[in-house]
Amino acid sequence: MENSVSVVRQVIADILLMPAERIDCHCALCQLPDWDSIVQLTLLMVIEERTGCRIEVERLKSSSTVADVAQMLGESRRTLH
Repeated sequence: MENSVSVVRQVIADILLMPAERIDCHCALCQLPDWDSIVQLTLLMVIEERTGCRIEVERLKSSSTVADVAQMLGESRRTLH
């Protein structure tokens, strides 16, 4: 899952224009600066573009932390193989 955490942290950092090191994997998504529905959808699109893995909007809505999103990405990667 570490690789997935790194990917998600970097994608969020790129979207929010901040260093990935400032994003704690246990941070609640809603506590990230400027987090809103547009950022949420952008996150899904960029993850799919960079990894080829799709995370459903409904699943993202139910996640609360960066680690939750990374876990979903890891699960999605396993189903591709």
